[in-house]
Amino acid sequence: MHDPQDRDDPCCNSVGQPDQPVDWAQHYAEGNTPWDHGAAHPELVARLRAGEVCVPRPGARALVPGCGRGHDAYALAQAGWVVTALDQVPALARGVEQLLQPLGGEFQQCDALAWEPDPAGALLDLVFDHTFLCAIDRDQRPRFTQLLLRTLRPGGEFVCLVFPVGKPIEAGGPPHGLDVGQLEALLGDQFDLVAHDPEIHRIPEREHAEHWARFVRRSS
Repeated sequence: MHDPQDRDDPCCNSVGQPDQPVDWAQHYAEGNTPWDHGAAHPELVARLRAGEVCVPRPGARALVPGCGRGHDAYALAQAGWVVTALDQVPALARGVEQLLQPLGGEFQQCDALAWEPDPAGALLDLVFDHTFLCAIDRDQRPRFTQLLLRTLRPGGEFVCLVFPVGKPIEAGGPPHGLDVGQLEALLGDQFDLVAHDPEIHRIPEREHAEHWARFVRRSS
């Protein structure tokens, strides 16, 4: 299953082969999770320390789809965000809940693309992505846009660690190649790109480039 030539992900298929369904629960059960580097992404940590991705008001809500073991979600919660972390792998629940619940956050096991906010609650102020969008099938990406549109308030932000930049489409995935231009096309005229930085604190083991991007949902 693991291609030693692709250090980004163990599920990458050979060039020209159709993508096969990925059993993420099995990967976690076997400890075969090279996308998990045991801590929040260093760029997110740096931006939080610099006062970026700051909480706009007490109780501001953030969503982390495909949260894995919750490293990024925990960093956001420590910075004051009320975090909802989503993942489909049941075995992750206990560990992520132990991180988030003391800080007012929560874990929900579900298909993140189908997630609906609480009808009685406010819309989200932030959606943060790191290796979720690149992990889903490319034909499912429009569903991610729909997730943003039904959960993120006007003026809210979508922040993405864009990865793997420069990976050819024909190389398959996951992770599937992703860049900021593709994100702009995917989000359409509902979002404005307000920051794009190719020079970031990268995870050294990753073969492909990573970028930082921030989008704001338009008010109309």
